Amino acid sequence: MKRRFLYLLIASASVLNWSCNDFLDREPLDVISDDKVWGNPNAIQAYMAAMYDDVFVEHHDWQMNGGYLSHYTDEAMRGYSWGSAHNPTFGDNYLEKWEYNKIRKINEFLEKIPSAKIDHSLIKQYTAEAYFLRAFNYFVMAKRYGGLPLVKEVQQYDGDNINDLKIARSTEDETWSFISEDLDRAITDLPESQDAANQFRATKYSAYALKSRAMLYAGSISRYGKVQLNGLVGIQENKANHYFQLAMNASEEIIKSGRYALYERETDKAENFQKLFIDESMHEEALYVKAFSVPDKAHSFDYYNAAPSFKVDWGTSTGPTLELVEEFEYTDGRAGTLKVKDDSGTPIQYNQADDIFKDKDPRFFATVLYPNSPWQNGVLEMRRGIIDANNVKHEASSFSEKFVHDPSYTVSGKDGLVVQGDCSRTGFYLKKYMDPVNRLDMNRSGQNFLVFRYAETLLNYAEAAVELGQASKALPKVNEVRKRAGISEKSSVTLADVRKERRVEFAFENTRYWDLVRWRTATTVMNNTQFSALIPWLDYRSKKYIFEKGQNTLNQAKTFLEKNYYQPIPGVNQNELLVQNPGL
Repeated sequence: MKRRFLYLLIASASVLNWSCNDFLDREPLDVISDDKVWGNPNAIQAYMAAMYDDVFVEHHDWQMNGGYLSHYTDEAMRGYSWGSAHNPTFGDNYLEKWEYNKIRKINEFLEKIPSAKIDHSLIKQYTAEAYFLRAFNYFVMAKRYGGLPLVKEVQQYDGDNINDLKIARSTEDETWSFISEDLDRAITDLPESQDAANQFRATKYSAYALKSRAMLYAGSISRYGKVQLNGLVGIQENKANHYFQLAMNASEEIIKSGRYALYERETDKAENFQKLFIDESMHEEALYVKAFSVPDKAHSFDYYNAAPSFKVDWGTSTGPTLELVEEFEYTDGRAGTLKVKDDSGTPIQYNQADDIFKDKDPRFFATVLYPNSPWQNGVLEMRRGIIDANNVKHEASSFSEKFVHDPSYTVSGKDGLVVQGDCSRTGFYLKKYMDPVNRLDMNRSGQNFLVFRYAETLLNYAEAAVELGQASKALPKVNEVRKRAGISEKSSVTLADVRKERRVEFAFENTRYWDLVRWRTATTVMNNTQFSALIPWLDYRSKKYIFEKGQNTLNQAKTFLEKNYYQPIPGVNQNELLVQNPGL
């Protein structure tokens, strides 16, 4: 009973997260006797595999309520007209991750590993890995809940001591400081690199990357959040620079190491950025990777996001918004606004549907599928309808609907914006992380997910530097990312510039939601906001394309409420020491 009891009534079910390599493919072990674990090197490795397996990563195919995290932001609209996974206000616990069962497993490892019958150098390394994993689990919770109960050792239930096991929440400041301390412990003894068999395990620089992200988050909470509940949520404003400096320092350690660089293996900038996310090697930009393999540990990202004429079954889940598309600048640095009318207000006729995107940031072409986009040995054919000889617009109700004046045309094209059927609601489909060759069924995708990559290191450094009033130090880091992208470099940089660069560089990497939360801008960005679509029409007379900008074809707005900056604390009815978050 003692060994199976999971932390004092505030634990909840875990979600398994898989990595795959020689180490992590070992069979995980859960609760077995001490002599079988700590006296057996293989059992210790299996225990560690279980801890890695437990770590929750918001990877590309992670869904909640049938939607992706991008659907809860200004990045994308969900393609399906049914269901409710569109709005950040849906439910009070859609992001719930209460990870104390995982914390207990790590605490038990930290308690027992010093006496393990293995080489002392391995004990030090494994201990450091456990601190990294514990910090990661606390980070997952802290960004959701704020201040947490900080359980630092194994708790034992003897059948009559339940009240002794109850722990109150620490302040949010204390929680982020504890994460920082665990990462410092990890950094001390983690190796600088791992061999090929262990390439997806943590290194010193994985820990620096997590510290960079976590401390940047804490700095933003301090600067832009509100202190409530006597500090259980929010951090005093005078702590902001402290956390930003920690983030900047951690990023600098990665940069100074010289071990990492931006991925630049292809001369074509768009192709290079696309391949960055489908290259399954532990390449020069990858600091920490969640690995997959088919069929044992696969995902369904392609299955759920394929465009209509390229899907196996479901598909069409994610439609990038026009707002995101227009954040991608032109290569010469001009604002990325798409031009649909000339100076006189007359709709511009484009010879091909993709001509409107000429000279956009190459990252756009690697991130988004657009009308007339080449894809999987075909072309994305997408329109809202056809304009006939009398200037009458014929809208498509289904993919099979024929143009009444010329049945050789379908009204929408094979991937268009139709009234009935699942399709893009914005005029765009998703390309980043998608397999460019194969049409894949459910659980047949194997693209790895870059949890931490070097571009984030550079932009974390830049953001922290600007927040600290050191924009001159931020500028070269931003320009390094822009140069790799293939767009003009900047002569100066502001906080708005850094935030914009993050938005386009990290689109659909599940960072946008948390950026909006930590900057406390989600309530402004999503305030009954109708995100927009680019709507193509084929002019039958000229065989050219014109475009309109309008609201998404679901006619659905998004709203983020103030209370959603924090998630509800589970278990408050079972533990009177726990205090619920504001408004929940």
